[in-house]
Amino acid sequence: MIDTVIFDLDGTLVDSQPAALGATIDALSRFDVQVTEADLREVFGGGARRLLNNFLERDLGMDRAAEVVEEALQLRASLQLDLTSEVVLLPGVKELLVSLKDGNYKLAVATMSSRSVAESVLGHHGIKNCFGAILTIDDVTQIKPNPEILTKTVGRLGGQVNRSMYVGDSSHDLEAAVNLGMPFLLVDSGLYVRGEAREKLRSVAHQNGFPIVGIDEILDIGEIAQRQP
Repeated sequence: MIDTVIFDLDGTLVDSQPAALGATIDALSRFDVQVTEADLREVFGGGARRLLNNFLERDLGMDRAAEVVEEALQLRASLQLDLTSEVVLLPGVKELLVSLKDGNYKLAVATMSSRSVAESVLGHHGIKNCFGAILTIDDVTQIKPNPEILTKTVGRLGGQVNRSMYVGDSSHDLEAAVNLGMPFLLVDSGLYVRGEAREKLRSVAHQNGFPIVGIDEILDIGEIAQRQP
């Protein structure tokens, strides 16, 4: 039986597009790198360093990108923190967390966002204390789909991989769970993953027998967790 539920953050618990995409576009523009939201969606996931580096290297070359990436990271984080109030909690999330807590589930967040951004968002929406552990890109050396963050999260909670379920919205999330042999649930929010990538993600989830919920079905996660063998 599942006794631990681990959540991704962006696109799973919150709609952070205005903050995450807006801050990235603004930060890159300070280095004369122009990108669109569509550009970002093509490579979103795996943390800010990977995201920024992709476009810095594209326009500035590897050497110059290496020189400015730390400055770009700090700038993006600052801009994103300034936009915390624009991050929207997805419908049903608070009710779901209360229900899972009442059911004695161990809860955690495992995200490739930075700790400062994740804690700011969770605190802003009054749900930070729902989680027994919050692990971010600052806690690992390998980004998703490497399952390092899931392994560390389970360890932090004193749980077991086969009794934990990872809830996420992207192929990185799904692959990290598969790589660890952890049950997975796809939140098909359509926020960051769209078009053909979204259809492919749904197909892979189906092929693996993973449950799928839409953006208006988040409350169903509690019932699904109870049903998992």
